[in-house]
Amino acid sequence: MNLKQNFQNQIAESLFPGNLSEEKACFLRRFAPENHPDNRVSTNKEIAKLMKNDLAVYCEEKINQTLRKVIEVVHKAYEEEMKVDGVNTEALLNLKAGGTLKGKEDEETHKKFSPWKEVYKWLWNHKYLRWVDINGWEILKKQAKTAPDWIQFSTEQETASVGVGTRGLKPLSPRSSAPKNDPTIPINQPLSMIVNLAYPNYQMLLLYRSAEMKYILCPSLGYAPNGVNQPPMRLPQNKEIFTFEELGKE
Repeated sequence: MNLKQNFQNQIAESLFPGNLSEEKACFLRRFAPENHPDNRVSTNKEIAKLMKNDLAVYCEEKINQTLRKVIEVVHKAYEEEMKVDGVNTEALLNLKAGGTLKGKEDEETHKKFSPWKEVYKWLWNHKYLRWVDINGWEILKKQAKTAPDWIQFSTEQETASVGVGTRGLKPLSPRSSAPKNDPTIPINQPLSMIVNLAYPNYQMLLLYRSAEMKYILCPSLGYAPNGVNQPPMRLPQNKEIFTFEELGKE
């Protein structure tokens, strides 16, 4: 299950808890990432057919009625949040036949206003991005395959033992003898970093998860003035070192 599926399932369960109802099936199908407003194949009629397969029994002619119920539930749960994001929440429910907004002026301005499309855009352009910021990192960590030797901090003695050759540093042997609960990076010792990624001549784009949400390149020019080497490589490339002064979570 990818992040988007995880997000939509979580929202669906919070809005429509329990077994698969008509409204829950409608939400999962109509607001699925692949059934976006620009996908002309994913009409409400097609969504109704998919719902019938999901539910075994469903009257396809009820799709508009079911979709309106879904929008009402979303509106009730997230009205204030949607308002902050600039969504015309009153218009989501204030429609007359044909999908136009009530009121002569609105009718001229919003002839093609579509409540489900507005909800879809809000869901994926606003709600999802906030959800990813809060939950995405932990979910990805659980899904990621462990590769403990791709980055290691080495002491001066360990760095000297592997040496430097024309093909880069030989990777350090894992510290398997250390107890699992013990820190693997010592404090108050000069350290170098060994990076062993299978992407020579490339840099990583890292998300610095601070209040400013900055993006940084690794290795940076400050630590790799000679450019990106063949892996594994030692950082910093100059005579500088790292020193950690406090215990922390690796």
